[in-house]
Amino acid sequence: MSQILKSMNVLGLNSGTSMDGIDAAVFTIGPDRAASSEGGASASGDSYLPPLKMEFLHSESVEFAPTFKHQMARLVAEGQTDLRQICLLNASLGEIFAQASLQVIRSARRKGIEIDLIGSHGQTIWHAPDLSQFWGMSTAGTLQLGDPSVIAARTGVTTIGDFRTADVALGGQGAPLTSFADQVIFGKSRTALGVLNLGGIANITVIDSHGQAVMAFDTGPANVLIDEAMRLLYRREFDENGAVAASGTPNLRILKELLALPYLHLAPPKTTGRELFGRSMATDLVEQWQAADVSSADIVATLTAFTAASIVEAYERFIAPQVPFNELVLAGGGAANPTLIGMLTSRWPSPLTIRQHEDFGVSPKFKEALLFALLAYTTNFGIPNNVPACTGASKRICLGKLARA
Repeated sequence: MSQILKSMNVLGLNSGTSMDGIDAAVFTIGPDRAASSEGGASASGDSYLPPLKMEFLHSESVEFAPTFKHQMARLVAEGQTDLRQICLLNASLGEIFAQASLQVIRSARRKGIEIDLIGSHGQTIWHAPDLSQFWGMSTAGTLQLGDPSVIAARTGVTTIGDFRTADVALGGQGAPLTSFADQVIFGKSRTALGVLNLGGIANITVIDSHGQAVMAFDTGPANVLIDEAMRLLYRREFDENGAVAASGTPNLRILKELLALPYLHLAPPKTTGRELFGRSMATDLVEQWQAADVSSADIVATLTAFTAASIVEAYERFIAPQVPFNELVLAGGGAANPTLIGMLTSRWPSPLTIRQHEDFGVSPKFKEALLFALLAYTTNFGIPNNVPACTGASKRICLGKLARA
């Protein structure tokens, strides 16, 4: 640690693969003196990480303007743009994140809360963490836009952002970063469990009985293909309560074909995104299945079953041989889809206990905001905050780039 730890009010900002907008939340984060006095090296059992306590103070969600959201989603889906667009999108997203920050800062100030530090994830535009050849160079990369310098300049608050690139530079996947927060939050229980986030992409963190995050990876799609199919077939943004999937029947032949996709058979650490499981794939699949007279409800049911089955197969193939568990903590929009959760539990190889983040005193809606607040806080004090066992990086390092106000 480069400085003596002190409590700070940290604003965490997150925009995920769904590109709906920005989740912003303020937390007081500081050293847990009580845990230290009891002789615990860390809330998560790690000697490098001092015990931390977190208190939720305030939260807000700020939606992207519809036109901006549509254009950005199209850019990512098509994978084609020009240098001017990338340059201005980076600055524009910085302005949008700054406006969201200012909105939260004003609201917090009315409660007597001053913001000391901002941690911003930015918006993932492209993720290519595996080595590939580019113009004669062997390289890997990840691109999150939303310049933290703009946020710091507009708010007057020191901002740390662009967290993934340092891990990728060390040979890691740059994801799932949430494994750090999962270790801090859920490692205290000293119970083997899985923390499953069902956002656009499904990712899981495995916590062992010592409170350590020992594995984390993207299992495949969560809601992204279901949502895209709902837009194409029903002109709705998502399958509310899994009602459409419940009205259909999964096509087992198609499901078997989907489960043969190469990504699902790659050993972790691994990550994926809309580059693979996105609008392009969903459009192609829907067109193929409609041509084969598969009903709209059956298409949604099949994609829902695919999400559930891919998660269960990932557990059986990669996790159970090392850290078997029968407890799963859920987060993300998919946690509110009873059809998806029913398919998941019915396929699980043993009786499964489903728990919610609220059982651990954490709001799942703002968990990612908490993650980036935690990453900013620990980086500010020189505490390494990637988890190489989960990302594949060659060593621990402080993530993020600091922009001083």
